[in-house]
Amino acid sequence: MYLLGSIGLLIISFITEPKGFNEMTSASLFIYFLFIVSGVVATGVGYIVFNAAIQQIGVGKTVIFNNFVPFSASQLIGFVFIVAGVLFGTGYIEKLWAKKHNRINNTKKSVG
Repeated sequence: MYLLGSIGLLIISFITEPKGFNEMTSASLFIYFLFIVSGVVATGVGYIVFNAAIQQIGVGKTVIFNNFVPFSASQLIGFVFIVAGVLFGTGYIEKLWAKKHNRINNTKKSVG
């Protein structure tokens, strides 16, 4: 996915900046080496940390926080639907409802 996206961006950059190819080929090989290694290392470390975090906090919570990343006013309705779907899908709402329902029933039994 990243490779295809990078190729697409490279093609678009050559179209929008026709003289950019000449400037791009003037850099040394060491610069390209640093560029590629830093991208691979940053991506690799990022995925390792991300997957370790998912393992620690669980998938349900991760999905909620993942959807904060593109959050803006124009995406508020979609965000609400996504969060609601995650909360219902993980059973969180049902657990809250059952907990509240049991508390009400226990209160009625102790009063009555």
